[in-house]
Amino acid sequence: MDKIISIDIVIPCYNVEKTIEKCLISLLSQSYPKDKYHCYFVNDHSDDKTGEILDEYRQNQNITIIHHEQNKGLSATRNTGVTIGNADLVAFLDGDMIVKNDWIESFLPYFKKNIIGVMGDNVPPPGIILNPMEKYYFGSKRGARQFGDGSLISFQYMLFGNAIIKRSKLLEVGFFDEKINQYGGEDTDLSAKIWNKYRWGFIFSKKSNSIHYHRRSINEFCFSMKTYGKYNLPTLINRYPQYNKELGADWIYSLKGYIVFNPLINMIIKSISLIMPWQIFIRYIVINSVISGARSSKP
Repeated sequence: MDKIISIDIVIPCYNVEKTIEKCLISLLSQSYPKDKYHCYFVNDHSDDKTGEILDEYRQNQNITIIHHEQNKGLSATRNTGVTIGNADLVAFLDGDMIVKNDWIESFLPYFKKNIIGVMGDNVPPPGIILNPMEKYYFGSKRGARQFGDGSLISFQYMLFGNAIIKRSKLLEVGFFDEKINQYGGEDTDLSAKIWNKYRWGFIFSKKSNSIHYHRRSINEFCFSMKTYGKYNLPTLINRYPQYNKELGADWIYSLKGYIVFNPLINMIIKSISLIMPWQIFIRYIVINSVISGARSSKP
């Protein structure tokens, strides 16, 4: 893109008092022209000091602070920011991330013909020792990273924790589904809606990375993934039956699924992973959490 276009940045915030100021400062430090971007920090009724920290920056002309009077969930929080803004492009960044000062500009070269949205990478904070779960989470074979910088990606890899998209396409297909208010799935739902109209419109940018300050154990992450499997994955499968394979539905109730993903195998893999915490074992445990969650949702 040669012309300087307007960009809204939507930052959903919930209980991120330890990181939100770093996130905010990194966005105010962007090298992109200040009159061409605006940040919308949406506080989803945090019960820590997130709101107080945000209010200290209320007078900054590049920032709008919105406080929800009740907790509405990630989808509604992102939608609040999207609907208030009116820029050509909408960027999303989670409140526990910080970015380099060329973050906005790093996205723009990827907007070539037919590109609708660009997803950035996320990396761990420098100087920390990653636990086995985090090594998997930030691993080179997980998600869009396996395809490399500049690769077109399918909808199931397009997430919005660090991403940018054309507003016109959001207006065309609709925003995040606010009925999806448990962990996970809201990104995939929106991406699938866009994919239905603009296939191969997503691209991965390794250069647009964010530092993700979110420590997590395998138990914490698996609990979240089981929640996704139980509450939101069935919704996606029912809504998009044509994408059963992409959503992993072919592993939930099939014979191959029960052979590979069952309590006995899971127990064995967990035991082995305590001695050999290899990423292949961590990946199995995470996937099993999703599948067991989905199976538990069946009447």
